[in-house]
Amino acid sequence: MTVILKLISAALYVMLFQNLIFNGGYGISEAIRMSAKPRQLLPMTMFITFFSTVVSALCALLDGIPEIHGLNDVLHAVLFTAVLLVCYFITVFAVLISGKASPRTVRRIGIAALNTLVLGVPLINYRSAFTVYEAVGAGIGAGAAYIIAVLLINSGLKVLDMNKTLPKCFKGTPALFIYTALLSMAFTGISGTSVLI
Repeated sequence: MTVILKLISAALYVMLFQNLIFNGGYGISEAIRMSAKPRQLLPMTMFITFFSTVVSALCALLDGIPEIHGLNDVLHAVLFTAVLLVCYFITVFAVLISGKASPRTVRRIGIAALNTLVLGVPLINYRSAFTVYEAVGAGIGAGAAYIIAVLLINSGLKVLDMNKTLPKCFKGTPALFIYTALLSMAFTGISGTSVLI
């Protein structure tokens, strides 16, 4: 029962209070791009959740080895990137071997695997000294945070498009960036961290 509670609490922590997309900027460009095409949200979220969970768990297991745990931050980042690339190649190979993969699916796998959100999760887990169960929860929470981010940005796009009083120079991308920045500040306020450095 404690394992399940650790997993759920880490998932909720990453999803709500430490939303890596809004607080850290990880994967924000893909979330903005995806908000314009919400039909592709489910497959993309599944791939992002899969990669962030698997890579987080593997990296947490590797960090349990004393020689790896003693490495500095740069070497940890290199190791985590290598784990991510191995997971990516194994996944693409498995999908291609199955024969059911379209080029679009393979492209989605690449975009999801190489998203900065996926690499950000194991780095945050390492800095937070998460256990393997908490790392799995953080990976699941990162996928849920991605859904929240895309849906919030999508709803903001709809409201911004309906706003007829918005000055012409702010329509489109500038208004979207301002809206996303306000969302980021709101999530940073929820997390309790200071905006100022």
